[in-house]
Amino acid sequence: MTKTTMFFFGIVLGTILIAGIFLALIAPKRISITSTQFIQAPIASVYDQLRFMKNFPDWSPFRQQDPEQKFSVSGPDGQVGATYNWEGVKEKSKGVQQVIALKENEKVDIQCHITVPFQANPTFSYTLSEAHGGVMVQQQFDVDMPLPANIIGLLLGLKAKMAETNQQGLALLKKVAEQESETFSKR
Repeated sequence: MTKTTMFFFGIVLGTILIAGIFLALIAPKRISITSTQFIQAPIASVYDQLRFMKNFPDWSPFRQQDPEQKFSVSGPDGQVGATYNWEGVKEKSKGVQQVIALKENEKVDIQCHITVPFQANPTFSYTLSEAHGGVMVQQQFDVDMPLPANIIGLLLGLKAKMAETNQQGLALLKKVAEQESETFSKR
């Protein structure tokens, strides 16, 4: 190898190293997304959609993307400790989510443990409040992004994709809760 070739490779490797350090410094170490959705349904009905893991497949954006997804519910459904286990067929994902806190008709907190295709432990916190004859649902999503996941997330625009998926989930929750409310009121 000539000195010129070695010098060129040194410049390229140095540039890559500097770019990597720069990205590591500017890439967020945590992603937080707040989404809201107004739902024209009784607050107790929306609260039940959120706290019962058996209901999650009806409004899960991931289940919409992968309808053949396998899942099971265990633990005291509708109570702290209830779990939803999934294994994606099309999307090749796997994990579990668990209800970790409940405040009747006000709040549902869920902790996820994703194991495939990557490791992550996001949390979802749903806060409900009555508004204009319906319910305002605020979803707070948080996930830590250690190196190198934070760099990959920055380069792939992961926060925007997560925000879109979270909003899809809330739109599906709205659809299911409003249909259930409509069906119930006709009885």
